Amino acid sequence: MLDFQDLPTDHGAYVLHLSLAQPQLICIGRLGLQQFSVGDYVYSGSARGAGGLRARVNRHLRGSGIRHWHIDYLCAVAQVQDVFYTVTDNLLECLWSQAVARLPQAFIPVPRFGSSDCQSGCKAHLVALTLGFNLASIQTTLSFDGTISLVQLGRS
Repeated sequence: MLDFQDLPTDHGAYVLHLSLAQPQLICIGRLGLQQFSVGDYVYSGSARGAGGLRARVNRHLRGSGIRHWHIDYLCAVAQVQDVFYTVTDNLLECLWSQAVARLPQAFIPVPRFGSSDCQSGCKAHLVALTLGFNLASIQTTLSFDGTISLVQLGRS
């Protein structure tokens, strides 16, 4: 099991870059059965509870346990490749998901995924990326308002 004790325990915002090696039909809570294609996905979230970024990201990396958020269902079958994060009390997940969704190689695979309580007009906090996307373009997109750290997980 992956465990990242070096992540800060402060509040913050994070983005998970996940990949699916096989198509998956997944029941995503109240969103119901959803088809996910092989490929790359980016999920934007915030960590404002006890343990901050370290606790929230490690929970997602485990990919098991009680499924509370939409992303928990996807993390159970997808591999987290990278984690982008920043320490902040600002709510950046909506800004980030909207910015990533504007990239030319991005599309929304499941409307309202991760954003069912969003007040910012997000179509979703999960964005799918077509083949040929550049990881550096994601980091650049997220960096418009400060320093972004990157942890690469799925690389050998």
